[in-house]
Amino acid sequence: MPDPALLFIVFGIIILIISAIAGNMGLSVVNPVSGETVKAVSLLNGDGIRQIVTNILNNFAGFAPLPSVICIMMGIGVAEGSGLLTAVLHKTTSKLPKNLVVIVLIFIAINSNLASDSGFVVLPPIAAMIFLSRGKHPYIGIAAVFASVAAGFNANLFLCTGDVILAGMTESAAKIIEPNITINPAVNYYFMAASVIPLTLMGAWVTKKFIEPRFPNLDGIEVHKEQINELTEKEHKGLRNAGIATVVVIAIILIGIVPKNGVLRDPETGGIITSPLITGMVFFMTIIFLIPGIVYGKTVGSIKRDVDVVRLAADGISSVSGFIVLAFVASQFIAWFGWSNLGTIISIGGAEWLQSAGLTGIPLAIGIVILCMILDVFMGSQTAKWALVSTIFVPMLMLVDFHPAYTQILYRIGDSVANPISPLFTFFPLLVGYLKKYDKNAGMGTAISIMLPYSITFLITWLVMLIGWTLLNIPLGPGGPIWM
Repeated sequence: MPDPALLFIVFGIIILIISAIAGNMGLSVVNPVSGETVKAVSLLNGDGIRQIVTNILNNFAGFAPLPSVICIMMGIGVAEGSGLLTAVLHKTTSKLPKNLVVIVLIFIAINSNLASDSGFVVLPPIAAMIFLSRGKHPYIGIAAVFASVAAGFNANLFLCTGDVILAGMTESAAKIIEPNITINPAVNYYFMAASVIPLTLMGAWVTKKFIEPRFPNLDGIEVHKEQINELTEKEHKGLRNAGIATVVVIAIILIGIVPKNGVLRDPETGGIITSPLITGMVFFMTIIFLIPGIVYGKTVGSIKRDVDVVRLAADGISSVSGFIVLAFVASQFIAWFGWSNLGTIISIGGAEWLQSAGLTGIPLAIGIVILCMILDVFMGSQTAKWALVSTIFVPMLMLVDFHPAYTQILYRIGDSVANPISPLFTFFPLLVGYLKKYDKNAGMGTAISIMLPYSITFLITWLVMLIGWTLLNIPLGPGGPIWM
């Protein structure tokens, strides 16, 4: 396939043309949230062209993953350039069986949404280095962890911010039918926590069955700079000092969250889920890499002056320079798609079609999952999609005796499994950037082809769980029954 940047340019031109056609035809739908009529907006008129030209930089600056990627990669650049990551990976993985390494990485990746979107940025480069240290192709590690973070995004052993946000929207939609109903953030906890182990095992199976045979050796990539050798005594000392630095950093963070009035807790509720600790996770992840990286570098001699720290941080950013270019082009396309209202029209139209189809029971549940997967191609934001369609799905399924907690599960499954294969997914350009680091010819086709087996397998795994859960009538979480 063509380079992703070119594809986004082509997609953008197509959107401009379609918006003009749809706008002139007067295409519109009624927004079920506000009751207002949503009309297609042409971007090929005076107002549209002025909007495009004057917002180019705003679109780029507002591209959500960009600041997170740049910030974290500064910390990772120091930790990697100083040699810390190489030493840690050698120390922690040299004695682990190969299959166990894959399982551990996937397990961590699935649970990484506890730290918001950091898993997309932090884990793929680390996984690539682990496999390189074992003489394996880095794509194996990148594929395993990126797919697990993206396709398993809603599974977790812990409650996280997404549970709180989605539950609030679900409750608002449910009150259309039952004004006194309450939906707590843990209504899906049993199901999502139970999903972690099956998804981990199936992710490891896909990696072993489909990805490793496809990349059996290191042909076509340069790995001499990332080979991991035996640790010296000075490197062992550096690891000890870096470990002490890490403990100190974590201790400082704990001081802010352990007391009930801790500065890193939510100032109003005293909670953790919506606290500065979670919203500032990118900063804390950067510091956890940066400080130990500096300490390790000073110990082993790879960092001698402050200028070395700046240089390594800059190297970290330069390693994702391809992503920055893609982010510029992708941010324009996503903005245009939103301004045209085509995404909203497609989403509402699809939801209304499913509502009028008359499906019931498990077939209806599977249909909702599939529709949510389709919506994920057109709208990347989890919360934006749910805010839009929850007012249709939740009341509709309540009328056929499905509890809102069940409808929320259907949405979360569909929203997760399509992430790795959607070119409009916010972090998809980052995946392509990781692949290009080792092979300049890698593009969107490469990325989709290695992600597809994970999406299909995670979908099947979750649907089997869903059907079994429904037939056995197991609660989805505290206060989260299947039936009304």
